[in-house]
Amino acid sequence: MRSVWSRRSVAWRACEGACGRWTSSDLSGRAPSTLARCNSAWPRRLAHPFFSTTTSVGVASAGWADGARRSVEVFAVASAAAAALAWLSGGTVLAKEKRQESRYQVYVWGRSESMPGGAPGDVLWPKRIEWFEQNEAGWAKIVFGPNFGAALDGRGLLYVWGECPGEEECVGPVAIDVRGEGRGRCFVDVQCSADKIFALTGRGHAIIFEDVLEALKSHSSSSSLAPVALEGRLVPGLPQPGKLSALTGAGGIKSMGIGLEHGCFVTHRGEVYCVGGNEWGQCGASPPRQKGPMGALEDRSRIQVETPMKVTLPAEAGRIVEVAVGGRHTVVRDAAGNVFAFGDDRRIQLGLGDTRTQGIDERNSFGVIRQDLLGGKDTKQDLKRAVTYRYYDPHMQFKPMQTLAPAVYNRPPYPPPSFVACGEDFTIAAHRDSPDWYSKDQETNVLLCCGENGEGQCGRGLQEQQQPWTPVRVPKRSRTVTVACGQAHCLALLTTGELLAWGASLQGQLGNGKRAIKAKPIRIGLQPAQERLAPVNISPQGMPPEFHAPRVEQRPFPGKIVSVSCGFRNSAVICEVPVDQ
Repeated sequence: MRSVWSRRSVAWRACEGACGRWTSSDLSGRAPSTLARCNSAWPRRLAHPFFSTTTSVGVASAGWADGARRSVEVFAVASAAAAALAWLSGGTVLAKEKRQESRYQVYVWGRSESMPGGAPGDVLWPKRIEWFEQNEAGWAKIVFGPNFGAALDGRGLLYVWGECPGEEECVGPVAIDVRGEGRGRCFVDVQCSADKIFALTGRGHAIIFEDVLEALKSHSSSSSLAPVALEGRLVPGLPQPGKLSALTGAGGIKSMGIGLEHGCFVTHRGEVYCVGGNEWGQCGASPPRQKGPMGALEDRSRIQVETPMKVTLPAEAGRIVEVAVGGRHTVVRDAAGNVFAFGDDRRIQLGLGDTRTQGIDERNSFGVIRQDLLGGKDTKQDLKRAVTYRYYDPHMQFKPMQTLAPAVYNRPPYPPPSFVACGEDFTIAAHRDSPDWYSKDQETNVLLCCGENGEGQCGRGLQEQQQPWTPVRVPKRSRTVTVACGQAHCLALLTTGELLAWGASLQGQLGNGKRAIKAKPIRIGLQPAQERLAPVNISPQGMPPEFHAPRVEQRPFPGKIVSVSCGFRNSAVICEVPVDQ
């Protein structure tokens, strides 16, 4: 009977696939009300007389009165009813908790071309988009491309907006009239590339929508609020869920990561498929050799992988459970926490160590005088790195390579990362830094970043233009729930509800009202009610006056932040706000 009550039993997966809905594990990063809406279907299934506990007990009582043979048969019926009840409930309590009614507020800032509803210029502070509050189903995700954006609501429907090419008019947000092979499907994820939208269904179908900007341009001429028609087709070459996938829980795509130039898909079996640009081996295939010297500074001609190809992983790699895609590199993580990276390594963003030099570190703290001339120990030592590039070798890896473990000082080694994220040319990994005997609510973690740091995207300082694994300066003894990366900026959400940002802010994507680089994480909130306060004299009595303007504190986001997203040079948060607030 123990197998009957197993949450991941075959029958549970059958119900999960038949409903085409999310499981609780898939909803870990979503709004709590989304899970409540998905679970609302279970009481209707339990209304069947066969699954009524009263009926089972009544039949069982009659069976015991008729004799031993009859009692055995009825006991089997009662056991089957109890087993079916357990299958449907998945070993959890079916009673719905009474939750406070809430509504969703969406705040967006950054590049004007991708702002919902358009904007006369770049938005430097988080801006509340009231259009999203008209949808009672709530919102699950907001994503951005360079000139457009998309949203996924709580019912699995898609919406789009953007600025038409060659025009200054913005279209939307409007619903997407999904046609073609994507018609009638319920979506659980959506992501944007430079000019396409990728969506993932609950059963594991990956749908691609092309010519998004052209469709928005043709829709702008009608000046209508009607849904924009987009032709959706299955991504060719990917494993498709079969007829038995609902029973086995396998087949199809489990998750995906989409960058501006290439995409990566993870199947339920833990396999990895890549498609798109491959000039730096970011799709896991060896690009053709190009003529001329190809060192760390030279660029390569565009090479395209037209159909998804399966990536050959090392023998020590387990089942892949997560993928993160950067500008020209890909990072995957298996079930054991091992991380493998491939693609462009010119900015040491693959986490393979400092591969820019010949492997010798001669830095010391004694200036130009060599320590070996004075006697004692020399500071010359080998650098830790997984690969070595010769002078004219292209700095890339088309075969997945396991990343190096970050260096530690006065502490045990970090455990494997719990999640990874990628920007255009940098990579972030979250490692637990609290003792392993801490409970889940006491657990803390640290963010480690490697790669390009010219605009402070590694969140530590501007001392190094590129860096190997180095901690981000988030508050000590804190826990980061999620990290979202744009082209050269990051957002991090802590368990305390604080939102941190760092990196480039050329178009206001940090949301602090300025366009300057922030190399260290800063707290982000709503625009203060007052731009500035009157200067105050801070000099002691009897000293010459010295006036300083007090710092204006930002207003906090309302309610609870349930989703954080970055795309190119835009950022967005989804807040769940109680109705009475």
